[in-house]
Parts: sequence; structure tokens; C-alpha cells
Amino acid sequence: MSFNQTVIHFAAPTICGIKPANLFSVREDCFSAPDFMRWKKALAERGISADAVRSGRKFFLVLVYNLRWLSKLLADSLIRHYMDSKGYADYLTARKTVVRILGRMRNTGNFPHEVGIVLGYPVRDVMEFERLGGRNCKYCGCWKSYSDVEAAKCCQCRFRECSCMCRKWFDEGYPLSRIIEEYKKAVEAA
Repeated sequence: MSFNQTVIHFAAPTICGIKPANLFSVREDCFSAPDFMRWKKALAERGISADAVRSGRKFFLVLVYNLRWLSKLLADSLIRHYMDSKGYADYLTARKTVVRILGRMRNTGNFPHEVGIVLGYPVRDVMEFERLGGRNCKYCGCWKSYSDVEAAKCCQCRFRECSCMCRKWFDEGYPLSRIIEEYKKAVEAA
């Protein structure tokens, strides 16, 4: 898969507005800084942000996210309490929170569990994953679910379908605006 195919495939749920953020890794030899900058600009025109950080010596982590959606998530009292407990009390904006999480991913050997909040995973699942060390989940899909298994399955199915459709249209040469338009039409028709 080329770098551009990787971006459209893994970021499609955020690009199409069904997920607040997507995080994916790209091998260093597949990462294209010029292509990433083109994506960043094209996504920014649609209110979506993208950042990349080096993860170890061989990978980049790419985060594609909707700041408005993240702001709404971070306003939830349970999420705010959880984020405050993780050291984000002074990070009152979504952008500052994202910058802090990216810094933690870059500078520590541990992956910050709070990234699950940014990715739109239920806060109770994020907290249980952390508390149980990832063990004893009820369902494992895009994330480990400890609560609403049916909702997790439904989300995973929507995300997978979105990614497959968008990748197909991208491979057929559709521009980003048309991919988003086609996805909306497909959802309305379903």
C-alpha cells in the first residue's frame, strides 16, 4: 500500500465524519513528507488536522483528527475528570491536549492510554483497559470493549466499510471532495 493509500484507508472514518480521530503507523521507508504535507493542507480545508511523530527509529505515527469534535468530547465531565487524572488539568483546549499526547507518544516508551479518548473510544472502556492491563475484555475490535459490545461491533463495522469504500474510490482516482460526497450518498442510500 502506498503512503497515500495508507492515509485514505486509515483516516477515512475521520475524513468522512464518523470518528473524531484515527491513529496509524507508517514505516519510515513508506512515509512521504511531501505527500503528508499535501494531505495536511487538503484536510485542513475540511476542518481536519493531521500530525505525524516519529515512533522509534523505524515508524511514524500519524494522527488525523477533528478538533471541534475533540473539544466536545473533552467537555464531557467524566472524560475531563479522567484526562485531569492523567495530567491534563492545564490542557484546556483540544489542540493543547493533542500536542501533549503526541509529545508523550514521542518521548516515552509507554503508549498513553488517554489517546483512546481522542480516538473516540468510550471513556469507561479506556479506563477499564488501563485498569485491567488490556485483559478480560468482552470484545476486541478497533478497541477492547468492556461495556457495550453491540455498539463496539457496530462502530467497527461502520469504520471498516467506510475505509474500504474510500480506498476503492481513491484507487479509482476520485478527489477527496468526491470521496466524501460519495460516502455521504452511500450512507443516505443505506
